[in-house]
Amino acid sequence: MTEEQSTVAAGRAVVETAASRGLQVRLLGGVAIWLRANEEARRFLGRPYADLDLIAHRKESRKLRDLLSASGFVPDDTFNALHGATRLLFYAADRSHQIDIFLDRFEMSHKFDFTRRMELEPLTMTAADLLLTKLQVGQLTEKDAVDTAMLVWSHEVGDRDAAAVLNLPVVADACAAEWGLFTTASDNLESLLRLLPRQNMPDEARELVRERVTKIREAMELAPKGARWKMRARVGRRLPWHEMPEEVRR
Repeated sequence: MTEEQSTVAAGRAVVETAASRGLQVRLLGGVAIWLRANEEARRFLGRPYADLDLIAHRKESRKLRDLLSASGFVPDDTFNALHGATRLLFYAADRSHQIDIFLDRFEMSHKFDFTRRMELEPLTMTAADLLLTKLQVGQLTEKDAVDTAMLVWSHEVGDRDAAAVLNLPVVADACAAEWGLFTTASDNLESLLRLLPRQNMPDEARELVRERVTKIREAMELAPKGARWKMRARVGRRLPWHEMPEEVRR
C-alpha cells in the first residue's frame, strides 16, 4: 500500500493550506507516520487510515476553525463547545473521516506540551514526538504496534531531529521526567517486541526494529532520574499511573 490514499492526501492538504495562511498545523498518528516512512515500510506495513490527528497552536484555533469550515469541513459544535480550549473535532463533508485537533498539548493516557516542538518540521511532528504519542497509550493495540514498527523501521536512532532520524534524547528525557510515562512506554516497547513476529515485514527489517527498540529502551534506562521520579517509582503500580481516555468517534 504505497499510493497516497485519500485520507493521507486530505491531511497533507490541511497542513499545506493552513501554512499558506500563516497557521502552524502538524500531523500526528498513523497518517503522519506513513508520510515519514520509507517506501518499503509503507509497502509492508501501510494500512487504511480512517481519520486524521492534528496538532495546532491554541492561539490560532479561531483562525483554524474558520479555515476548516471554509474548506468544507463540518464542526462538531457540541464537542467544540465543551473542549474547544484544548481540542477540536471536525468531519469531512461526506463523513468519510474525522479530524481530531489537539491544541498545543497532546493529552491522552499521558500529556505532552508540544508548543515549542511543533515547528521543527514542516508537515508532521518529529519522529521522536510521534513515537512518544504511540508509546503513551495505556495498552498498545495491534494497530499501534504496526504504526510504531513502521516508524522505528524508517528512522535511525540519533541525537537530533531530522527527516530520517529519531531523536533518542527527546524520548529518554521525557520518560526520565515522569515515572508513569516511563512505565507505560516500557510496557509498550515490550509489547511491540512480542507482537513483532506477527508483523508482515522482511526478517532483516524485523531485526532492525528489534535492535533500535533495544537502543531506545537502554537510553530510557540510562537517562538520569530526579527525586520526584524515584519517589513515584517506590509507589510503583499500586496506584494508577496513566489516564484511560475515551476515544472520540463519530
